Amino acid sequence: MPQRNLRLHRPVIPVLIGVLIILQIFAPAPPILYLLCVLLGVSGISYYWAIQLRDNLDLERERRYGWAQVGDVIEERFSLSNAAGLPLLWAEVRDHSSLPGYTAMRVIAVSARGQTRWNTEGFCSRRGVFTLGPLSIHTSDPFGPFSVQIEHTYLESFTVYPSVSSLPRIELPRGVSGGASRANYPTHRLTTDAASVRQYVPGDALNRIHWRSTARHGAIHVKEFDIRPSGDLWLILDLERAVQLGEGEQSTEEYAVILAASLAYRVLQENRAVGLIGFSGYRAMVRPARGQTQLWHILRTLANVTAEGDWPLDKILRQVAPTLGRGLTAAVITSSPDPTWLAGMLLLRHYGIAPMAILLDRASFGGEGDARTMAGLLAEQGIPSHIISRGHRFFPLMPRRRQRPIYKVLATGRVLVIPPEQASARDMAGEV
Repeated sequence: MPQRNLRLHRPVIPVLIGVLIILQIFAPAPPILYLLCVLLGVSGISYYWAIQLRDNLDLERERRYGWAQVGDVIEERFSLSNAAGLPLLWAEVRDHSSLPGYTAMRVIAVSARGQTRWNTEGFCSRRGVFTLGPLSIHTSDPFGPFSVQIEHTYLESFTVYPSVSSLPRIELPRGVSGGASRANYPTHRLTTDAASVRQYVPGDALNRIHWRSTARHGAIHVKEFDIRPSGDLWLILDLERAVQLGEGEQSTEEYAVILAASLAYRVLQENRAVGLIGFSGYRAMVRPARGQTQLWHILRTLANVTAEGDWPLDKILRQVAPTLGRGLTAAVITSSPDPTWLAGMLLLRHYGIAPMAILLDRASFGGEGDARTMAGLLAEQGIPSHIISRGHRFFPLMPRRRQRPIYKVLATGRVLVIPPEQASARDMAGEV
């Protein structure tokens, strides 16, 4: 429930009324009595008007889209209703949302027992988990002695996911069985891949019974499993604060996040499992899995990571290498110029993991270090790598929601079309 407050905005008025009452008692005069009656009448009307507004104003807020990615448009719809028998001459709606560059702030008026609706739009320029709200309504009576403040404390979480973009041809290592190829021998363990069915023999677990085959053949049949296909991908994101360069969208942090999101999307489209590891202010870890749900899990994790970690990449690789599992691929995304992390890549290979590196070229981001030198050191150890430089054009793969144009009608009847990038969110509200 909103918190509704009414307070005296001009305390000089009751003081003046008190002074006039005293003067009227000790030195009565018609002008004093007239002025006293006027002030008492105005104060009474103002108080009643303010009470009516405080108790009868209601604001509804509705978000049109449940999620967004960087580059999308967020759109909200608002409705302010006035159930009082007196009009709302003005009200300032203040928005305290944390989404950068977006606000629903507006000044409006509502007739007696009327309703006003409007839309707001904003551009999602930064990934992250933000809050929409709270909202507050500030107004007063027509004469100004009393002010009304209604606080809508409802908060709504809103996630802006990183952009999923097309990638240059990045070849994952083929030393382990890549893709969704089957193993050529069965296993007694339960895996995600059922190869065939056979008749039941004593000792088979009941949860392996294949009921369709049982019904079709009139005898109990059980599922026979293949070893789970190798080639699952681990994405290891270097989020050490000390190695980051650039600002905003043109930073190594944002490039690394976009690369991780896009590579996860591509591999999941190939029906392979993808997991994520990143040490920022906390340890972010998503176990490998397949499917669309896993993509959103990874995107949600990437939306919230920041390059605030103090763990060097070499330390991360040494810690996670024994725990990842054999027969996997590990793609390390880093801008680190320190060659000590190459030992961690060799350690991954020692544990049966095929490593590869996506190197962010520090020189192109205005830093020291040559990614080609690092790529050469990796090549000497037989570890593939790929270099990404600043200015690389990422073309979004997932459709983006765009702002709608605004149409303005001139006095001559001519209609002007204003592109959305030339109009603010406040201009769009009520003019579309």
